[in-house]
Amino acid sequence: MYEDKNNTLTIEQVQKINSFIPKSNRVSNGYSKSSFWFTFEITNTTNTSLQYFIQFTENYIDKLECYVVSNDGTYIEYHEGPGYFKEGTKNILKKPIFPIELKVNEKKRIYIKMFSLFPYMTAFNIMNESDLHSYILKHDTFYALYFGAIIALVLYNLFIFIFSKNIAYLYYILYAIPFLSWQMKMNGIFPFHAFDSTSNYYLYGLLTPFFIAFLIFFTREVLDTKKLFPKIDKVILFLGFLYISLTFMSIFDVHKSIVITTALVPFVLPFLLFVGFKSYFSGNKTALFYIIAQVIFLSTSIMFSMTTNGHLENTLFTRHGLVIGSLIEIILFSLALAYKIRELQNEKIAIIYQSNKELNVRVKKRTQELENSREEFKLLASQDFMTKLYNRRYFYKISEELLSSAKKKKEPLSIILFDIDKFKNVNDTHGHAIGDKVIIHFSSLLNLTEEEHIAARIGGEEFVVLLQNTNIEKAFKIADNIRKMAENKLIDINNNKPLSYTVSAGVCGVDIENDTEIHAALHCADKNLYKAKAQGRNLII
Repeated sequence: MYEDKNNTLTIEQVQKINSFIPKSNRVSNGYSKSSFWFTFEITNTTNTSLQYFIQFTENYIDKLECYVVSNDGTYIEYHEGPGYFKEGTKNILKKPIFPIELKVNEKKRIYIKMFSLFPYMTAFNIMNESDLHSYILKHDTFYALYFGAIIALVLYNLFIFIFSKNIAYLYYILYAIPFLSWQMKMNGIFPFHAFDSTSNYYLYGLLTPFFIAFLIFFTREVLDTKKLFPKIDKVILFLGFLYISLTFMSIFDVHKSIVITTALVPFVLPFLLFVGFKSYFSGNKTALFYIIAQVIFLSTSIMFSMTTNGHLENTLFTRHGLVIGSLIEIILFSLALAYKIRELQNEKIAIIYQSNKELNVRVKKRTQELENSREEFKLLASQDFMTKLYNRRYFYKISEELLSSAKKKKEPLSIILFDIDKFKNVNDTHGHAIGDKVIIHFSSLLNLTEEEHIAARIGGEEFVVLLQNTNIEKAFKIADNIRKMAENKLIDINNNKPLSYTVSAGVCGVDIENDTEIHAALHCADKNLYKAKAQGRNLII
């Protein structure tokens, strides 16, 4: 191996270098801006021509070049990797395979140049055609079983989420699907096998911070940190949204995002494992599944990371241990959800049983009360038939309760008394049907007030609004807004010219310190309404 730190050497220059150092075919070197050159010789000592293949175990090396140099100095050159994708065309992501043709007694020197924006984890093998097909078959079978198992688990938990609406299942799905997609992209599996540009290929790097974010949110739900550890829960929420931010950052700078993501992982995963132990010892038995899953996944992740950075040899176990660990983790997470749901159901049954006992006592008591008051409720029908507002009787009843509440809370209470101007003229001129239209329209304006305010029809064209937690100034504004809406409305009257109408109102504050009934405030509002009528109508006083 030779490290080209400036990434500038050509094949002709490399051929003159004598300072290559011995290296196994496990060629991972971690994060580096250098290019790495590898060279070896291969000789055909048989009495027949041979064809061999240099087969790389991974497909995500950014730029990979292979030069097969003959004895006469001529060479065949190959280029593979996402860094060579052509813009706007369908580029297929595949594991690099370079053929070597060897005649009898022929010797050839191979030069391989690798450059990657990210740590790559690869080895290369020299195989004949039969061994190559066997290797590919075993690899594809292994990953087909892996992907099939995860897809089955995702679908299973998706159905449970649809019926249960439990958000923990959604977080599980949003963790498993991106993780699955990430693995499919790393292996060039459909639909992550074709890309129209290099940048589009690397854009899928956002899957990594995305699935870590939802691993964190899933952890929060399963370990019940919001209930058990409110302070730790805030840290977990922060970490989750931090990784969501890194996901969006990947759209603009995927390299920097992945560097930050992987730099945080050695701290985040152990922290989540620590919270798992803490939750278990606080009585959350579901956490045991989580702990086992995280110990396995954390172990295989550390092994994968060390291999990627060149600290461990690239073997079948170090390379695919993460895949096996992730499958075990996802299975255990699914079991954790099932166990948690069962625990919740048991708690729910116990609560329902106790509630039913209490409810039976309360129902008997309440049934007697309802029987005694049924006739009273019939007599005190609360709604005005035409306008659907409260009627006069109900207004006086509810106003007493609201006045009492205002006194206790020491909140202001105001009242507005409305009257439709010259309403008799409307009836006399256009008939009662049109008069009813005017009343119904104005009632609809009162229904636009806030829910905590009470509106009622207390006379033919008289309406009252009792405003909770509202001072006199705000009450004036509300009254004036209603007046303006009424003034600006035209009422259709068959084929004749549309009819407009106005209202006047008296506003008064309720003396919550002294008034024991609402009548005093209503009388005050009535006096102000009279003044508004006397001063020309369409006024609020």
